[in-house]
Amino acid sequence: MRDDEVFKARIREALRLAKENGHTQADIGDKAGVSPQAVGQWPRTGKVSPTNLAVLARLAGKDLDWFYNTEAYTPSMTQPQPMAITEGEPSSLGLDEVELPYFREVELEGGRGRTEVIENHGASMRFSMAKLARAGVQASNAACATLVGNSMEPRIMDGSPIAIDTGATKIEDGRIYAIDHGGMLRVKYLYRLPLGRIRIASENSAEHPDEIVSPPDLAELRIIGRVFWWESFD
Repeated sequence: MRDDEVFKARIREALRLAKENGHTQADIGDKAGVSPQAVGQWPRTGKVSPTNLAVLARLAGKDLDWFYNTEAYTPSMTQPQPMAITEGEPSSLGLDEVELPYFREVELEGGRGRTEVIENHGASMRFSMAKLARAGVQASNAACATLVGNSMEPRIMDGSPIAIDTGATKIEDGRIYAIDHGGMLRVKYLYRLPLGRIRIASENSAEHPDEIVSPPDLAELRIIGRVFWWESFD
């Protein structure tokens, strides 16, 4: 019987390997006959046709049996940082590595938002200190979560892990932030406007038009932090 979580993890790993082999998300979609957005959904839903799975296997240099292997999943150590999501007792860290908390129960909605639930249960993502330093982020201020929804596509795909700098809460126009808006967690572009207003914008503006928040409604908006990294297969 197929282990769905392992299968999804294998798809995610195959996409990374295909990227290392020089294939972009758009290239994978073209060879599979689907859109790049559809490719981005594969590791989240696990819904890949046998034909498309064969295409992905070929581009990743794997055979089909590898996707259905129910043994413990170990991601490739050749992928760019950050490394794997881990749970339970932490494994040994390298001299230039740090584990950031990964809030798997916190899903940051790209669209309308989801109610905030702060739980961790030991899950984490491993980043290099050098990568954090280049981003200007202190490890003590960094945390990870998952974005759901299509409002930030195609820049950030539905189901992508993201990393947040909770020490960066001052708005810089056009940057991406995680916000608590009336108790709902969202990921959006933010812009300052005259009269103390804030414009909330999406990448997918055709489906998610801009919103303007004015005083006193600003009391309902809290900036959690700037999104400084997200997983991308392009």
